[in-house]
Amino acid sequence: MKRKLPWTLGLFIGLVVAFVALKLTVPFSYAEAELRSAAIEFVVGLQGSAEVDPKECATRYLYFKTDYHDETPSHIRIRAKELSESRVRVTLHDPSCRDDSIHSSISRIHLQRNDDGIWLATRHEWSHTGRGKFGWTTEPTN
Repeated sequence: MKRKLPWTLGLFIGLVVAFVALKLTVPFSYAEAELRSAAIEFVVGLQGSAEVDPKECATRYLYFKTDYHDETPSHIRIRAKELSESRVRVTLHDPSCRDDSIHSSISRIHLQRNDDGIWLATRHEWSHTGRGKFGWTTEPTN
């Protein structure tokens, strides 16, 4: 019986450490943000004369009328995952937000290509890390 205790305790500690490491590095959940029709219209307008990459569409949607409206900083990591031929999820990770209470943020913009070849935002999900919270959260930060 005594031989099992160190093994069990070690396993338990290892699982706790793994959970803490995951909580600090990846979001476990995302909150859904309301879609902004003005930002959608702006992105549709960008695609009127030429085809625009889904990453660019998502970036322009997310940063519409913000400090990053004209130019996206190089520290923001952008990646796209094709969900189907006409659906893409673009993830935008800002590891160093310039906000008093938010340190890092991740937004996931889901895009759907319509019959005219225009990418439209259909869903916006987010999570962040910040002051007063442990790891990634969708709760307000202090």
